[in-house]
Amino acid sequence: MANAQTKPRLSLCLATFNRARYLDRYLTHHLSALDASGIDYELVVSDNCSTDETPEILARYASRHPQMRVSRQSRNVGAYPNILETLRRARGEVVVSIADDDLMIAEPLLAYVQRMIDEPDLVMIQAPWFLVDETKGGAVTGQFYHLESEQGFRRGQFANCLGFILQNDLFPECWIIRGSALARINGPNPRFAYSFFALLANALLQGEVLFCPEPYLMVTSVSEGDNVHVGNGEAMEAWDVYRGGLELLASYARQFNPGVLPDAGSLGDAIQAMIFNRMAVAAKLQIQARNWSNAYEILRRLHAYEILPNIGMDQAALARLAAVEVSLLELVQRGATEIVVSANVSDEVLAGFNVADGVRLIRTGGVSPEDERRGYLRLDEPEPTFMRPQDISCDVVATMARFPVFVTSVT
Repeated sequence: MANAQTKPRLSLCLATFNRARYLDRYLTHHLSALDASGIDYELVVSDNCSTDETPEILARYASRHPQMRVSRQSRNVGAYPNILETLRRARGEVVVSIADDDLMIAEPLLAYVQRMIDEPDLVMIQAPWFLVDETKGGAVTGQFYHLESEQGFRRGQFANCLGFILQNDLFPECWIIRGSALARINGPNPRFAYSFFALLANALLQGEVLFCPEPYLMVTSVSEGDNVHVGNGEAMEAWDVYRGGLELLASYARQFNPGVLPDAGSLGDAIQAMIFNRMAVAAKLQIQARNWSNAYEILRRLHAYEILPNIGMDQAALARLAAVEVSLLELVQRGATEIVVSANVSDEVLAGFNVADGVRLIRTGGVSPEDERRGYLRLDEPEPTFMRPQDISCDVVATMARFPVFVTSVT
């Protein structure tokens, strides 16, 4: 273990898996910027047992940059455990983790590092981030939350911090942590509380937390090809875990700030309002991902509270697409590897569906005698007379009965 004299000022942590196409950009950008700054730093890398060119790229850069410390998992341990591995290996006075498809903005990041060095009671700095669309040449498409000025919270100020988060619809996902406090703040992800809310709560148990208005990170929010951004995946389905994280902060506030929080009903309403906003975002992201039945299900849950947000498409169209998607899913789950789609379903509509691996959508003319088990997607039509005993069918019209159109008077 390194002693205090050998600790670098900054540990930049990189957890990566099969993202070779990003690594040259990432490593060149960060190593060049940090070298130019003159800061004493290390780059701690954990390869999550990649099967692409990642090991070779990392070895090439590490041979030229002694600041790099590269390790490789013997098996894929999952994204967040791999991040935890880099954090546990970090030796710096200040630690930051930046994903392989994201890029730091050097000047504000280094200013925040100096701020933490100068203020020994400060254990965490939070900041917003710029959103980048890779499909638009890396254009900045927005900023995730805005603050007019700094906002700090002393150790144990859970109630004030929770109110600040709820008021600003804020997610504390972009952080810098004091290295000496890291083990007391960060660990394996909790099961029922969003990890970043838990991280914030743990930081407030240890010292001061500062929210700053200037971003230090460019985050890829839309990727090219089949790359899925982890943050988007969470936003599509993690709102119940968001609620758990807010409730964790509220629990600490009840314990350490007695009498400050409002009554349970009012607090629940405030938390629920933030969750409703995130569910609306999730529905839109599900639509963008062409997960029609998921979007419909989320909107149904919102509809229970008389909320039906604008999702950027006709509600009746969503219900129809959800019915077709679930009909296809039923055929897949029952074992069809070839699905013969009714001529009444247009090619344009058919292009809007994700197809399971190993399953082929065909028209009647594409039927082969070698097909093991065919499924027939019908649209208010009788079953084909040439169906074999092992074949199956599903009528979209029958499925539509399970997807009634929403009441349009709800807003």
